[in-house]
Amino acid sequence: MRIFDGDARRVATLFPGIGYTPDRPLLHYAGTILRDSGWAVRNVWWPELPDDGDSLNTMVSDIAWRELHAEVATKRLVIGKSLGSLAIPVAAEMALPGIWLTPLLHNPKVLDGLARMEAPTLLIGGTDDELWDGDAARATGHQVLEIDGANHSLEFAGDPQRSIGTLGAVAEAMVDFVERIAAAV
Repeated sequence: MRIFDGDARRVATLFPGIGYTPDRPLLHYAGTILRDSGWAVRNVWWPELPDDGDSLNTMVSDIAWRELHAEVATKRLVIGKSLGSLAIPVAAEMALPGIWLTPLLHNPKVLDGLARMEAPTLLIGGTDDELWDGDAARATGHQVLEIDGANHSLEFAGDPQRSIGTLGAVAEAMVDFVERIAAAV
């Protein structure tokens, strides 16, 4: 866990993907947006990951529960990328708002958590990501940003300029979401 200074009353916790660490573009800029808005940011780094899906689900859920219950800030926000979306059930239980980048929408625990989620939620994914299900995302009733043709990293193979443009659109959506959360009483 790495913690970056900011307002201790406003804390965001970032959960990475399997190979998508907090220093990769989507999470790096999410952290930058938050820090620039005065939030303290907590970056979670996974320990060695188990090989089987059940153990992986349990490990992420346990870490999410521990990390999110350890924080007592007045305003809290969760951001998860892919594997990090396995924290959704805990965020739903705690009524924490969240930004979920390429969430695992084929995972029943993730979908159940989204169905129970009452806090503001932003789901972001690409149509060329086999783990994204745009219909399922829209069916949750939460805010959705779907990027046509983007892969699981929200990038376009062989087209870095288009990938950078998408990163800008995602950053803009995150800025708007963070501003709404910060303004909420």
